[in-house]
Amino acid sequence: MPRRAPVDPLDPTIPVHHDWPWARTRPHTVHYLAWDEQTAREATVVLPSGWGPGRQPHPLPLVISPHGRNNFGWGNARGYWRDLPADGPFALVSPDGLARAHDRASDPLDQPPSDPSLFTYAYRRWIDDLARMPKIVQATLPWLKIDLERVYVLGSSMGGQETLMLAARYPRALSGGTGRLRGAAAFDATCDLATQCAYLSSRPGTKPHDVAARMIEEVNARPASLRGFQQTARYFNAKQGRQLALGQLLSALPRNQALWDERSPIHFVDKLAHLTFPLRLYWSSKDVIVGNQGRNQTGKLFKQIKAANASAKVVETRGTWAHSSEFVPGDALSDALAAFGLIEPV
Repeated sequence: MPRRAPVDPLDPTIPVHHDWPWARTRPHTVHYLAWDEQTAREATVVLPSGWGPGRQPHPLPLVISPHGRNNFGWGNARGYWRDLPADGPFALVSPDGLARAHDRASDPLDQPPSDPSLFTYAYRRWIDDLARMPKIVQATLPWLKIDLERVYVLGSSMGGQETLMLAARYPRALSGGTGRLRGAAAFDATCDLATQCAYLSSRPGTKPHDVAARMIEEVNARPASLRGFQQTARYFNAKQGRQLALGQLLSALPRNQALWDERSPIHFVDKLAHLTFPLRLYWSSKDVIVGNQGRNQTGKLFKQIKAANASAKVVETRGTWAHSSEFVPGDALSDALAAFGLIEPV
C-alpha cells in the first residue's frame, strides 16, 4: 500500500513536512488556484506552535511574504522567516506564484521555466494573487482567526519588488476588501526592472546572463532603450539546446517599454509617496546581485518618493550587507517587524 503523507495533528486535513527545523513554529501547506483559475499553487502558512483549531487566544496579524527569484514560498519561510511568527505572535503566508502564460510550443525563444513560481518579476496578475492571500488563508484554514485590519507585506530581492508593487496597486484595501495593509518593507528590491536587466547582461560569467534572459522572456518585450545592455552576452536556451546571444532574444521581441514599467516600482512613485501606512526600504551599497542600488534602484526610489511628498511615511536604511543577508531574524527583518509593532524590539 502507498504510504500516506504525514498530517498536522492539530488539523488532519493539512499535510506537514518533516524538514521544518524550527521548534517554536509550525508550517501548514495549503493549496489554491492561481489567477488563471486552473493552475494549482501552494502556499506555506506558518503559525506559532500550539496554535490550531482548538487553541487561538486571539486573532493574529497576517504577514504576506512573496519569495525571491529562483525560490519557493516554502524556502522563503524556512530559510528566512524561521521562528519569527512565534515572536509576535503573527501568521505568515509565503505563496508560490504564477508567472505570465508562456508559449510552450510555437515560439523557439520563449522558454517556460521549470516552475512558474521562479521568475514572476511582479507580473500584474500575480500581484493580484498576492492581494488575495487573506482570502486564501481564510478559505484553506477556516479555523484560523486573522486580524484583517493588520496585514503587512515584507519581501526581499524579487520579493521586495513584488512587495512594493502590492503596496502601490492595493494601497487601501486588498482583494475584495478582505484585509488592509498596515505596513510594507522591501529589502534589496529591484525597482527598475529594465535597468537591472541591463546590469545583469554586463556582469561577468554566464549565470547573470541566464538570469537576464529569463527576465526578458518573462516580460516578453524589448525595452524602449537598449543602452547598457551587453547584447553579445551569451545565455543557454534550453529549448534549442544551445548558446544564444541576448541580442538575438531582444531582437525577436516587440518593443514595449510599458510592459517593463508596469513591473517596476520606480514608475509608481506617486502612489508609494502617498501611502497611508509606513513603508520601509532597506538597501546595500555592496550588493552585486541587484546592482547599483543607490543610483538605480532602492536609493533612487527613496529620493523620488521624498521629492514627490516630503512628508511621505517612508524610512530608508542603508548598509553594506551581501544580497538578502539582512533578511533574517535578528537583523533588518526583525527591525522592520519591530517598527510595525509585530515583535518586540531586538
